Amino acid sequence: METRPRKPLLTTSWDDGHVLDFRIAELLTKYNLTGTFYIPRSAPTGTMSEDHVRELSASFEIGAHTLDHHFLTEINLPRAAVQIVGSKQWVEQTTGVPCTIFCPPAGKFTRKHLGVIKAAGFSAVRSVEYMSLDHPRDVEGLSLIPTTIQAKPTPGSAYLRNAAKRFALRNLWLYILHARSPIWSDNMRRLLKLTIARSGVLHLWGHSWEIEEHHQWERLEQVFALMSEFRDRMSCVTNSALLHPSRSPSPGTPGEGRGEGKLPLRATAVHS
Repeated sequence: METRPRKPLLTTSWDDGHVLDFRIAELLTKYNLTGTFYIPRSAPTGTMSEDHVRELSASFEIGAHTLDHHFLTEINLPRAAVQIVGSKQWVEQTTGVPCTIFCPPAGKFTRKHLGVIKAAGFSAVRSVEYMSLDHPRDVEGLSLIPTTIQAKPTPGSAYLRNAAKRFALRNLWLYILHARSPIWSDNMRRLLKLTIARSGVLHLWGHSWEIEEHHQWERLEQVFALMSEFRDRMSCVTNSALLHPSRSPSPGTPGEGRGEGKLPLRATAVHS
């Protein structure tokens, strides 16, 4: 992986492949943003059809998310390998596009899974690490992509557990100083400014079905509008583009995504 220049970046990612992902895609396009959608073949919350996955892939990056949304830490390693390897094959067969990036459901994995992920041909893993503004890190021959904030109400205890699990005191301190509002969207302006000051990465992530469940669509659009305001100072890229920041578009130019930001055809039809 190349040496990364210090430049502030924006990215987003959306897990589970629910059909409401098209509503997120519509909003991203509206505000000239991009992101990565991690889609399993099946999930308890329901997934879009393969035709819809193919359609979404024309405009946005698609990452693997296991075949059937299994938590890797709750199944044995041979079963986990089937889920990991099979998910890459399924995404590539469905979209016709190489799939280089993997997200374990709920961010649950161990170091033994990283060897399987690397052997499967992935180059990066998106984790669930709250309050990180870091660029990707090299771990076990892979790029580990942390996250910053989830698009839903999250209790302070969750930030504490997440930081303690990773011994990430810097992340916990960031939460205490800059992100303690119980309304997640209220923290975004401070985090965006801090990302610029640190030349870091602000990574917003979530689940469309959860946004619907918690009635967060209005807040999400407000956040996308705010992120768009900062586009003159930050580039917006897909998750895999974080690995090659020197190739990122300059601030203020269209976000880097498949299909150059074209609106998926079905996005306008997905509203509650």
